[in-house]
Amino acid sequence: MLSASYLAVPGKQIVPDLVLRSVQSDEELHRATDLMAKCHEPVYFESMRWLQTFANGYPGFLREHTRIALSDGELAGALRLSTDTVRIGEARLKMGGFGWVTTDPRHRHKGVARELMCDTLRYMAQHHYHVSMLFGIPNFYHRFGFTSSLAEYSTSVDTFEASTARHNGYRVREAKPGDIPAIQKMHHAHDADVSCSLVRSRAHITNRWDRWKPVSVLTDENGKVIAYSLPRRGRDEFQVIEVGVAGPQACGALLHACSQAALEECAPRIIFMAPPCHPFVRYLLQFKSSHEMRIQRDEGGMMAFVDLGETLESMIPEWESTLMRNVARDHHVEVTLLVDRKPFRVRSHRGAVDVTPNSGANKVSLTEAELMHLITGYRYLEEILSRQRRILSPEARDLLAAMFPKRTAYVWRQDRF
Repeated sequence: MLSASYLAVPGKQIVPDLVLRSVQSDEELHRATDLMAKCHEPVYFESMRWLQTFANGYPGFLREHTRIALSDGELAGALRLSTDTVRIGEARLKMGGFGWVTTDPRHRHKGVARELMCDTLRYMAQHHYHVSMLFGIPNFYHRFGFTSSLAEYSTSVDTFEASTARHNGYRVREAKPGDIPAIQKMHHAHDADVSCSLVRSRAHITNRWDRWKPVSVLTDENGKVIAYSLPRRGRDEFQVIEVGVAGPQACGALLHACSQAALEECAPRIIFMAPPCHPFVRYLLQFKSSHEMRIQRDEGGMMAFVDLGETLESMIPEWESTLMRNVARDHHVEVTLLVDRKPFRVRSHRGAVDVTPNSGANKVSLTEAELMHLITGYRYLEEILSRQRRILSPEARDLLAAMFPKRTAYVWRQDRF
């Protein structure tokens, strides 16, 4: 089910002869890559290298995922689609990520980017994607059905304060490709309480190894990897865009190691970019620190449904899992989600869930944006229900509470496209 807004977006008249399709040759791929690198990044050669690396080995990437717009045979615009799996509890959704949306300066203000977006969303619907995601500019992507769904989190700690962390001794060294399984294991464990994070395979890191090279690992006296950190150069602070620990006992060693790296850079503070449910961030609550959540309305991390019905079907494993821990597990109950007036009946019979595109009892009216916020955990059920028309029994409220628990929606910076 593709929203009508994807197919008819208001705006200026497009170029009459615009052709929208995937690249069909190596030469077209090079031209599209060249345009994206020139228009998006200040360092052209680094951008070209990254785009070419992505095309040569990113999991799930096909040539047809580079989409282009041609005007009289001239390249007018391009974008790059990535294909990933996002997790929401026990659910796994096929996600298409928009990146490098580019219009040649000579063809701007003609609707080229708009038509490229619509073409790519149609492609995604034809190839059975569930949702789409992007990290975008202000006040553009909402017209395609995208809604802000991913917050930014950071924790700031004074470098001297961090240096007081207790630890049992450790060694720091540069990470090697052989450390990837240990990094993956820690990352996977930390993401259990995070929604919308990308499911990583080893190939996700291997393909991006140039961007992972700054990563450091901490080892114990036996040489076992117990933690890792990925720094990024900042202006006035030492930034760490990803961390992982093998257990609570490694948190002090990791914080102390980061403080020593920050001292070497003469940085007065350390910024850790991680969601509040991360065990290392919870450890930092013992220290004088500043914890920040930033919301960017109609920009930044945004999501949209591509096929709403299939998304709800794919949520069934997670809903059945949460029902097992909820008072609604023994009920025979149903709710009807009226999503922009389209009905979806969700029934639970002793914890077994099914979804059908029909109307039933216990109706609650939602917009697609509100449903996205509930599924991702960006907003909470109580707040949305307080604003909506609803006819709900107590059992139906229990079912909704099991379906839409409080979550933290976040995508790590290393996974963004």
